[in-house]
Amino acid sequence: MKSPRIVLVEPQNPANIGFIARVLANFGVSDWVMAGGPEILGSEAERTGSAALNILTQLKRVDSIEEALEGCTEAIGFTARSGKYRQVTSLPALSFPQQGPVALVFGREDRGLETEEIERCSQLCEIPTAGLSSLNLSHAVAIVLYEMNRYAGDPVSEHQPRPATHEIRKRVLERASQLIQDIDFPDRGTDLDACLRRLEAVQVEGRDLRLVEKILKHSQWRRKAKLT
Repeated sequence: MKSPRIVLVEPQNPANIGFIARVLANFGVSDWVMAGGPEILGSEAERTGSAALNILTQLKRVDSIEEALEGCTEAIGFTARSGKYRQVTSLPALSFPQQGPVALVFGREDRGLETEEIERCSQLCEIPTAGLSSLNLSHAVAIVLYEMNRYAGDPVSEHQPRPATHEIRKRVLERASQLIQDIDFPDRGTDLDACLRRLEAVQVEGRDLRLVEKILKHSQWRRKAKLT
Protein backbone atom coordinates (compact mmCIF):
# COMPACT_ATOMS: atom_id res chain seq x y z
CA MET A 1 0.00 0.00 0.00
CA LYS A 2 1.41 3.37 -1.03
CA SER A 3 1.80 6.17 1.47
CA PRO A 4 -1.34 8.34 1.52
CA ARG A 5 -1.73 12.07 1.01
CA ILE A 6 -3.23 13.93 3.95
CA VAL A 7 -5.59 16.71 2.84
CA LEU A 8 -6.68 19.33 5.37
CA VAL A 9 -9.62 21.49 4.29
CA GLU A 10 -9.47 24.96 5.86
CA PRO A 11 -8.02 23.95 9.25
CA GLN A 12 -8.53 26.76 11.76
CA ASN A 13 -6.05 26.11 14.56
CA PRO A 14 -2.32 26.40 13.68
CA ALA A 15 -1.44 24.38 16.79
CA ASN A 16 -3.34 21.41 15.36
CA ILE A 17 -1.33 21.63 12.16
CA GLY A 18 1.90 21.35 14.13
CA PHE A 19 0.59 18.34 16.02
CA ILE A 20 -0.38 16.73 12.71
CA ALA A 21 3.19 17.23 11.45
CA ARG A 22 4.38 15.19 14.44
CA VAL A 23 1.80 12.49 13.70
CA LEU A 24 2.93 12.29 10.08
CA ALA A 25 6.54 11.94 11.22
CA ASN A 26 5.46 9.09 13.51
CA PHE A 27 3.94 7.20 10.57
CA GLY A 28 6.48 8.12 7.89
CA VAL A 29 4.09 10.27 5.83
CA SER A 30 5.32 13.46 4.18
CA ASP A 31 2.74 14.14 1.44
CA TRP A 32 0.21 16.57 2.84
CA VAL A 33 -1.75 19.50 1.47
CA MET A 34 -3.80 22.28 3.05
CA ALA A 35 -6.70 23.75 1.07
CA GLY A 36 -7.08 27.19 2.62
CA GLY A 37 -6.34 27.67 6.29
CA PRO A 38 -4.11 29.88 8.46
CA GLU A 39 -0.60 31.13 7.88
CA ILE A 40 1.95 28.70 9.32
CA LEU A 41 5.11 30.81 9.38
CA GLY A 42 5.59 32.26 12.85
CA SER A 43 2.46 30.57 14.22
CA GLU A 44 1.79 28.06 17.01
CA ALA A 45 2.32 25.31 14.44
CA GLU A 46 6.08 25.86 14.66
CA ARG A 47 5.98 25.28 18.41
CA THR A 48 3.67 22.25 18.49
CA GLY A 49 5.42 20.77 15.47
CA SER A 50 8.95 21.56 16.60
CA ALA A 51 9.86 17.86 16.73
CA ALA A 52 8.91 17.48 13.06
CA LEU A 53 9.85 20.77 11.42
CA ASN A 54 11.13 18.89 8.36
CA ILE A 55 7.59 17.56 7.80
CA LEU A 56 5.96 20.89 8.64
CA THR A 57 7.99 22.66 5.95
CA GLN A 58 6.72 20.14 3.35
CA LEU A 59 3.10 21.19 3.87
CA LYS A 60 1.78 22.40 0.52
CA ARG A 61 -0.87 25.14 0.44
CA VAL A 62 -3.48 25.34 -2.33
CA ASP A 63 -6.72 27.24 -2.86
CA SER A 64 -9.22 24.42 -3.40
CA ILE A 65 -9.89 20.77 -2.66
CA GLU A 66 -9.71 20.07 -6.39
CA GLU A 67 -6.08 21.20 -6.40
CA ALA A 68 -5.37 19.25 -3.22
CA LEU A 69 -6.63 16.01 -4.80
CA GLU A 70 -4.74 16.33 -8.07
CA GLY A 71 -2.88 13.12 -8.88
CA CYS A 72 -4.81 11.00 -6.36
CA THR A 73 -6.73 7.98 -7.60
CA GLU A 74 -9.22 7.99 -4.72
CA ALA A 75 -10.24 10.19 -1.81
CA ILE A 76 -11.62 9.10 1.56
CA GLY A 77 -13.44 11.81 3.49
CA PHE A 78 -13.73 11.63 7.29
CA THR A 79 -16.86 13.03 8.88
CA ALA A 80 -18.69 12.81 12.19
CA ARG A 81 -22.03 13.41 10.44
CA SER A 82 -24.15 10.89 8.59
CA GLY A 83 -27.45 11.24 6.79
CA LYS A 84 -29.48 10.57 3.68
CA TYR A 85 -26.74 11.90 1.43
CA ARG A 86 -23.80 10.97 3.67
CA GLN A 87 -23.41 7.21 3.51
CA VAL A 88 -20.58 6.57 5.91
CA THR A 89 -18.55 3.48 6.75
CA SER A 90 -17.22 2.90 10.24
CA LEU A 91 -13.41 3.04 10.27
CA PRO A 92 -12.92 -0.62 11.36
CA ALA A 93 -14.93 -1.75 8.30
CA LEU A 94 -13.31 0.62 5.82
CA SER A 95 -11.65 -0.87 2.71
CA PHE A 96 -8.46 1.12 2.15
CA PRO A 97 -7.46 1.13 -1.54
CA GLN A 98 -4.42 -0.98 -2.31
CA GLN A 99 -3.31 1.24 -5.19
CA GLY A 100 -2.56 4.90 -4.87
CA PRO A 101 -1.96 7.54 -4.12
CA VAL A 102 -5.10 7.83 -2.00
CA ALA A 103 -6.08 11.06 -0.26
CA LEU A 104 -7.32 11.07 3.33
CA VAL A 105 -9.48 14.19 3.62
CA PHE A 106 -10.17 15.95 6.93
CA GLY A 107 -12.42 18.98 7.38
CA ARG A 108 -12.60 22.05 9.59
CA GLU A 109 -12.48 21.73 13.36
CA ASP A 110 -15.87 23.38 13.86
CA ARG A 111 -18.07 22.05 11.03
CA GLY A 112 -16.07 19.43 9.16
CA LEU A 113 -16.51 18.89 5.42
CA GLU A 114 -19.15 20.72 3.40
CA THR A 115 -21.43 18.99 0.88
CA GLU A 116 -19.39 19.99 -2.18
CA GLU A 117 -16.25 18.60 -0.54
CA ILE A 118 -18.02 15.38 0.43
CA GLU A 119 -19.01 14.94 -3.23
CA ARG A 120 -15.32 14.88 -4.21
CA CYS A 121 -14.70 11.81 -2.04
CA SER A 122 -15.04 8.23 -3.28
CA GLN A 123 -15.70 6.97 0.27
CA LEU A 124 -16.93 8.52 3.51
CA CYS A 125 -15.82 7.26 6.89
CA GLU A 126 -16.55 7.93 10.55
CA ILE A 127 -14.35 7.12 13.52
CA PRO A 128 -16.58 5.41 16.11
CA THR A 129 -16.57 6.97 19.57
CA ALA A 130 -18.40 6.21 22.80
CA GLY A 131 -18.99 9.83 23.78
CA LEU A 132 -18.44 12.97 21.74
CA SER A 133 -18.83 12.23 18.05
CA SER A 134 -15.99 14.53 16.97
CA LEU A 135 -12.29 14.23 17.69
CA ASN A 136 -9.44 16.69 17.80
CA LEU A 137 -8.13 17.01 14.25
CA SER A 138 -4.65 15.68 15.01
CA HIS A 139 -6.11 12.77 16.99
CA ALA A 140 -8.33 11.84 14.05
CA VAL A 141 -5.37 11.83 11.67
CA ALA A 142 -3.35 9.65 14.08
CA ILE A 143 -6.15 7.09 14.48
CA VAL A 144 -6.73 6.82 10.73
CA LEU A 145 -3.03 6.39 9.93
CA TYR A 146 -2.70 3.73 12.63
CA GLU A 147 -5.70 1.86 11.21
CA MET A 148 -4.37 2.20 7.66
CA ASN A 149 -1.02 0.74 8.69
CA ARG A 150 -2.77 -2.11 10.49
CA TYR A 151 -4.96 -2.76 7.45
CA ALA A 152 -1.92 -2.89 5.17
CA GLY A 153 -0.62 -5.82 7.17
CA ASP A 154 -3.85 -7.81 6.72
CA PRO A 155 -3.37 -10.38 3.91
CA VAL A 156 -7.14 -10.62 3.40
CA SER A 157 -7.56 -6.90 2.69
CA GLU A 158 -6.27 -7.09 -0.87
CA HIS A 159 -9.21 -9.33 -1.83
CA GLN A 160 -11.89 -6.99 -0.51
CA PRO A 161 -13.99 -5.12 -3.10
CA ARG A 162 -12.84 -1.62 -3.97
CA PRO A 163 -15.22 1.34 -4.09
CA ALA A 164 -15.66 3.30 -7.29
CA THR A 165 -13.46 6.37 -7.59
CA HIS A 166 -14.91 9.84 -7.93
CA GLU A 167 -13.64 9.98 -11.51
CA ILE A 168 -15.58 6.90 -12.66
CA ARG A 169 -18.72 7.98 -10.77
CA LYS A 170 -18.55 11.34 -12.51
CA ARG A 171 -17.88 9.74 -15.90
CA VAL A 172 -20.82 7.33 -15.63
CA LEU A 173 -23.21 10.09 -14.54
CA GLU A 174 -22.08 12.28 -17.44
CA ARG A 175 -22.76 9.41 -19.83
CA ALA A 176 -26.18 8.84 -18.24
CA SER A 177 -26.97 12.56 -18.53
CA GLN A 178 -26.03 12.53 -22.22
CA LEU A 179 -28.25 9.50 -22.84
CA ILE A 180 -31.15 11.22 -21.08
CA GLN A 181 -30.74 14.21 -23.41
CA ASP A 182 -30.43 11.98 -26.49
CA ILE A 183 -33.77 10.26 -25.83
CA ASP A 184 -35.51 13.60 -25.16
CA PHE A 185 -36.61 12.66 -21.67
CA PRO A 186 -39.36 15.19 -20.86
CA ASP A 187 -38.28 16.13 -17.33
CA ARG A 188 -34.76 17.57 -17.51
CA GLY A 189 -35.22 20.35 -14.96
CA THR A 190 -33.49 21.16 -11.70
CA ASP A 191 -34.89 18.04 -10.02
CA LEU A 192 -33.00 15.79 -12.42
CA ASP A 193 -29.78 17.80 -12.05
CA ALA A 194 -30.01 17.51 -8.26
CA CYS A 195 -30.73 13.78 -8.55
CA LEU A 196 -27.63 13.21 -10.68
CA ARG A 197 -25.49 15.20 -8.23
CA ARG A 198 -26.72 13.06 -5.34
CA LEU A 199 -26.09 9.87 -7.29
CA GLU A 200 -22.53 11.03 -7.94
CA ALA A 201 -21.95 11.03 -4.17
CA VAL A 202 -23.38 7.54 -3.58
CA GLN A 203 -20.78 5.00 -2.50
CA VAL A 204 -20.78 1.95 -4.79
CA GLU A 205 -18.33 -0.81 -5.63
CA GLY A 206 -16.13 -0.09 -8.63
CA ARG A 207 -16.97 -3.37 -10.36
CA ASP A 208 -20.70 -2.58 -10.21
CA LEU A 209 -20.25 0.88 -11.67
CA ARG A 210 -18.05 -0.44 -14.47
CA LEU A 211 -20.90 -2.79 -15.43
CA VAL A 212 -23.33 0.14 -15.45
CA GLU A 213 -20.92 2.05 -17.68
CA LYS A 214 -20.82 -0.88 -20.14
CA ILE A 215 -24.63 -0.96 -20.21
CA LEU A 216 -24.81 2.78 -20.92
CA LYS A 217 -22.22 2.49 -23.68
CA HIS A 218 -24.16 -0.38 -25.27
CA SER A 219 -27.42 1.58 -25.02
CA GLN A 220 -25.87 4.55 -26.79
CA TRP A 221 -24.42 2.26 -29.47
CA ARG A 222 -27.78 0.53 -30.06
CA ARG A 223 -29.55 3.88 -30.33
CA LYS A 224 -27.06 5.21 -32.89
CA ALA A 225 -27.31 1.94 -34.85
CA LYS A 226 -31.10 2.27 -35.12
CA LEU A 227 -30.81 5.86 -36.29
CA THR A 228 -28.42 4.94 -39.11
